[in-house]
Amino acid sequence: MDINSLILNNLNYSVILFDENLVLKFLNLPAQELTGYSDRFLNGITLGRFFNNNAYIEEKVKNVMQTGEGFIEFEYKFQNKYHNQARYVILEISKITDGDKPHLLISLKDITRFKEMDNNIRSEEKIEDLSRFIAEMAHEIKNPLGGIKASAAYLRKKFGGSKSDGFRGFNGFKEIKELNSSNEFNGSDLNNFLEIIIKESERINNLIEELLALSKKHKTKISAVNINKIINEIIIMVQAEFSAKNIEVIKEFDPSLPKIYASENALIQVFLNLLKNSVDAVNAAKAIEAAKTADAAKAVNYKSVNNLNNANNANYKSAADMKSIRSMKSIKKRGEQAGIAGGKIKIITKIDYTRNNPKFIKIEFIDNGCGISKSDMNNIFVPFFTTKEKGTGLGLAVSQKIMHEHGGFIDISSAKNRGTTVSVYIPI
Repeated sequence: MDINSLILNNLNYSVILFDENLVLKFLNLPAQELTGYSDRFLNGITLGRFFNNNAYIEEKVKNVMQTGEGFIEFEYKFQNKYHNQARYVILEISKITDGDKPHLLISLKDITRFKEMDNNIRSEEKIEDLSRFIAEMAHEIKNPLGGIKASAAYLRKKFGGSKSDGFRGFNGFKEIKELNSSNEFNGSDLNNFLEIIIKESERINNLIEELLALSKKHKTKISAVNINKIINEIIIMVQAEFSAKNIEVIKEFDPSLPKIYASENALIQVFLNLLKNSVDAVNAAKAIEAAKTADAAKAVNYKSVNNLNNANNANYKSAADMKSIRSMKSIKKRGEQAGIAGGKIKIITKIDYTRNNPKFIKIEFIDNGCGISKSDMNNIFVPFFTTKEKGTGLGLAVSQKIMHEHGGFIDISSAKNRGTTVSVYIPI
């Protein structure tokens, strides 16, 4: 055995060579073990036979031989000669020449063991996610059920005779406690309790509807849709909320976007949810700034904010007084900004030229809201995870699922107190 053969046969990956006619000419020992073929019995094995007539691989090989540009697939599922064993490999294809004769060089790096380890880790993570999901679901359903139970128990206590222990040991809602402390019970009280029962029943129903949306594959009506038109219609739907909260919406739409085949209703659901998230983030940032302003006002040692109007005419001789005046003016300005300026949401549509096979339409929702912390970023798509007081934590999970069903995905980048960019990718 010559030195070249010795080196090739002791590599920890497979080396395979095809001639210019794409007929198998050489396999090193690791390749023989992986594929089931022997270098002693090649018998004119073609590329098509070697890869089980895989049209995808044949197309990639054709491109490599024509252009000379190599190709790599990081997780290719390879079937051996006998079709009884599948191995995950890193597949690399390149063109080499022997004089004026082109050859095709293929290397296969077996990563099956790492793939299995990754699958095991993912299985454990799924079990952990499922456990957390069940716990959160029980918590979300238990809360409104508690309000219903408290209201019904109190009504039974008033109208149902001797049984009154249903209320015992339960906290109930604040409104119920206030009514319970009163000696009078009238029609208005009854309506309040019935309103709680109806409201909390609807809350449970909405939660279950979102769970169903998350768990089942959507039966969607696919049609040619115009992304810019859909987003414009959504903006009109929520324009009143933008105006009430003084939020400026900036549109940068690419008018040359092609129509795509998708479910219009599903896309409306996704975009509307993302837009409302941006509104919530802007409002949260506004509340944070207002709170900071209030805290700063308390910290400044000054007799009265009202004196600001006369500050320039007042006889303040000390530097400390003047510093106090400037601080209060700054606080006043921040307070006005926090109370009046609502924030901005920019929506951008364009073709993403950084990705190929397929190309994507990219829709960006950019806000200058409160942002997302690093610790929370890892959980934003986890069902029931939410930082909102009245959120269910299902909106992003459902939206991501819908995009996956369309062959696309949602990507989010954010920094605490610096805003968020949500990018939606839909294949063309």
